[in-house]
Amino acid sequence: MSNAYYLKLILKEAIVNRLIEGGWDTVATQSTVINPSTVKKALAVSEKLIQGFNKFLKRKNLPATRIGTPLGSSAYHKVDPEDKIYGDIDLQLVVPDLPEHKDLTLSQIQGYWIKLLEDYISESNLDFVHSDSKGAHPILGIGDDKWVQVDMIIHQESVERWGRYRATPERGVKGLLMGNMFSTLGSLLDMSIQHAGAQYKLGIKDKTRKPYSTTRRDFSIVTVTTDPELFVKDIFDHEYSLITGKDPSTAKVDRLLSQNPGVNVDNIKVETLVKAVKGLAASFAANKLYGKGALAQFSSANDFLTKFMEVYQEKAEKDIASAKREKASTPEATARAESDREKVRSGLEMVKNFFRQA
Repeated sequence: MSNAYYLKLILKEAIVNRLIEGGWDTVATQSTVINPSTVKKALAVSEKLIQGFNKFLKRKNLPATRIGTPLGSSAYHKVDPEDKIYGDIDLQLVVPDLPEHKDLTLSQIQGYWIKLLEDYISESNLDFVHSDSKGAHPILGIGDDKWVQVDMIIHQESVERWGRYRATPERGVKGLLMGNMFSTLGSLLDMSIQHAGAQYKLGIKDKTRKPYSTTRRDFSIVTVTTDPELFVKDIFDHEYSLITGKDPSTAKVDRLLSQNPGVNVDNIKVETLVKAVKGLAASFAANKLYGKGALAQFSSANDFLTKFMEVYQEKAEKDIASAKREKASTPEATARAESDREKVRSGLEMVKNFFRQA
């Protein structure tokens, strides 16, 4: 079928909500312990899957994709001890930037490639792919009658580096705790700080920022930054310029933001992003930006940080209470579910302590 056919199928963004995180939906994976050896086996089978997928794409006159790096906690599988247990396996699937996708949202682009991968798997009857596989979450056989789900995270080539560090947590810390730092900041500024960079929707007619999650038509996408190491400082510069009309070089920048402008890719820490957010809040205050533009709902740095922590805690508590882990039906899965909850609880307290520190 044509490229246009697949494009029409994903114009509604809901297609990417077919997320079956961590393999809770099927008993096939629940007895598999995910350790560094498991990750290595899963990567080898994933390469085999994508090699076949690329042949499928070639028959449709579409360019090839490729496996990127493992994401989430499994990003550290080469240096972790063998007794390290992971909750799941996230893997970067790098796709080309297609000209016809330049005006699509991240969700639509992901949906396009998910549909193609689904069709390849359903048409190919692969003996190493379990029948319970859904979307970009293939369940792969790794030998000894063991199955493991690999969550393919789709990144375009242009944002491959951003996507890698957006989805790589601090070693030993639950990935959700890092990811929620990005998503919470985005929600406060009517942005999406997800796998395509820091972006917002701008109304085509009135040229005003629109709520990212609910606006469905008559908008253009503004990408503020795709630099993981500078993204918080880039956001400050952008908001300062929009509100004041001045060059960001004229702004007063708080020391915390100057020293922590984004992710330190050589030493990824949640604390670094906490300092960046605190520095961002202080910099907004130093330049009298609260009550204006995207900061219209905030009155002060304290107000901004209080709301940040409220949203962040709500996200963590929602994950702790999620019903997805109730599907655990084996001793291994039950233990993993409780371990996941405890990691989020302890991590939330860690982040709250970082925010309390001066």
